[in-house]
Amino acid sequence: MLTISDVDLDPAAAYPEVTTLRTALAARDWPACRTVLDAATPVARTSLIVIAGDTSGLGDFLTSVLRDDPDDGTAAALLGAHLTAVGWRVRGRYWAQHVSAQRFSLFHDWLREAERVLIDGAARNPADLAVWTARMPTARGLELGQAEARRRYDRLAAIDPHHLPAQRHLLQQLCPKWGGSWQQVHEFAGEAMHSAPPGSHNAVLIAEAHIEQWLDLDDEDPREYLGSPAVREALHQAAQHSVWHPDFQRTHGWVSVLSTFAMAFSAGGDHRASGPLFAALGSLASEHPWDYLGEPVPVIQRYRAMSA
Repeated sequence: MLTISDVDLDPAAAYPEVTTLRTALAARDWPACRTVLDAATPVARTSLIVIAGDTSGLGDFLTSVLRDDPDDGTAAALLGAHLTAVGWRVRGRYWAQHVSAQRFSLFHDWLREAERVLIDGAARNPADLAVWTARMPTARGLELGQAEARRRYDRLAAIDPHHLPAQRHLLQQLCPKWGGSWQQVHEFAGEAMHSAPPGSHNAVLIAEAHIEQWLDLDDEDPREYLGSPAVREALHQAAQHSVWHPDFQRTHGWVSVLSTFAMAFSAGGDHRASGPLFAALGSLASEHPWDYLGEPVPVIQRYRAMSA
């Protein structure tokens, strides 16, 4: 029986292929890794590569895989994601003014190495969505600018205009903290939602956009912004287009989508809307965006209790 204290942040709890991939990586069995990733849908493949890329100690193994087969786009995407993850861990999640010059230097070193791998990977595999998605956070971290980030996204969108992992990166890039504007953020989120089929996951970008804008208000009670009538209406419209739509499917990424809406609704005081989302999730949850409110597990427990 589920209790209010049960929270499982491990993506493997929702997606069994994560465990299979982790096991294959631990055994340094690249053919087994490819079996898992080649069988995945495009969104699942990109997401699995991001999850696996956060595993420690993969650099030498993946470098050897690429040395043996320089045309392996999956290995390039995974190595690029891994190097990027290491770099962001070095940097930390602090605002730029709180990051030391030494940390920034190391951060950029890791990202430049990731860029080297991914540039070659994209040249050899120009239609690989995971490679192009991996090039989005390197553009942001290396501060290559809005035009270059948009160029990369446009290359990807020409292959798949609804690839949510890349859209999430572009939404971050469009935030003022990375040189964009709130108008750009909300326009992009709205375009992505309305151009995607009803019931798709993409409408979560509306919730993410408003969460990001609330965060920028710096310590304001989330109920003041996320609970305002205009934002609440926008969140309800997005939920109607996705998590509340009869065509919504629990395909890869569904936990993050429900978690994001649950956070936006509950932090805004709309517990009537968040309650059914928590019920649908059960013990499952994604770490982000709950980590914006503090340590994810106790925060989720508190808001889930309030929404029960």
